[in-house]
Amino acid sequence: MARKKRHHYIPKFYVEGFIDPQNKPFLWIYEKGRSNIIKASAKDIAVEKHYFSFLDSQGKRDSETLENALAEIEGKVASVFRKIFEEETLTEENRAFFASFLALMMTRVPNFRNNISIMLKSLIKKMSLTLASHKNGFEGAIKRFERDTGNKIDMPIEDLRQFLLDENRYEIKSNPQFSVAMALSNLDKLTQVFFDMKWSFIKATDDYKFLSGDNPLYYYDPTHDPRSFFGVGLLNKNIEVTLPLSRDVALFASWQGKSRYFQGINTHVKSINKRTILAASRFVFASLKSDIINKLVQKCVESAPIMRVG
Repeated sequence: MARKKRHHYIPKFYVEGFIDPQNKPFLWIYEKGRSNIIKASAKDIAVEKHYFSFLDSQGKRDSETLENALAEIEGKVASVFRKIFEEETLTEENRAFFASFLALMMTRVPNFRNNISIMLKSLIKKMSLTLASHKNGFEGAIKRFERDTGNKIDMPIEDLRQFLLDENRYEIKSNPQFSVAMALSNLDKLTQVFFDMKWSFIKATDDYKFLSGDNPLYYYDPTHDPRSFFGVGLLNKNIEVTLPLSRDVALFASWQGKSRYFQGINTHVKSINKRTILAASRFVFASLKSDIINKLVQKCVESAPIMRVG
């Protein structure tokens, strides 16, 4: 059996919820910074080669383990989606599966992994500059490294220190596996946070349908002061989490109110769609080909959330 190399960073079953009913099995892809609207099928959307692959303990590339684990979770969550679409009451087990899906939708996407990579590189560079700015401490650290590892650096210590002090002379690259590990390490905590929230499922209108993208789970605190030193997190008491589930239904989660199903109005759908477009790194996909959507997408280039490093 051929190994799985094409990995969906957004589940295929989820993407299928945004198919154009007039052009099955296709949906419409909008890309930030490019004016062309492209038609594609769900199997070819939100896919990257070896996105979830990693090197095992023998140094061999494993392209199956994570992909298969995600596929198992997605199979269980797909049945919960069907219950939501039928407006059924969710059991505790249903809620647990759905909460884990929300945690994955937050951490499995390129925007999250890119943010982790940027944060890691920034921290390493700051640590390098701090260490190199203290001559005696730097020399001592290098000598301890050489003594403890048996490895000798191939340049004079002072030359290395001066090199590190000039941050324009080098670029730090992070291992993609680190962002995968970070995503997995936070899943249990994030799942519990989402499980504890109040969930409302909003139905779209005849006039407006929900769209999605490559970073569809978005959280926002309407009371947050953008000038504040503190950022926005899921535990903020006024946080609002949105995730379109299909062209007809979207999740609105918060710490306020109560869990329910309700019929949305045009303003609700347009507001959630705007948030979804803002959150997207590159791609927005929808069941409708629309110049109006495309204009909004092109106004939101480089609007995806960024993690701040102090």
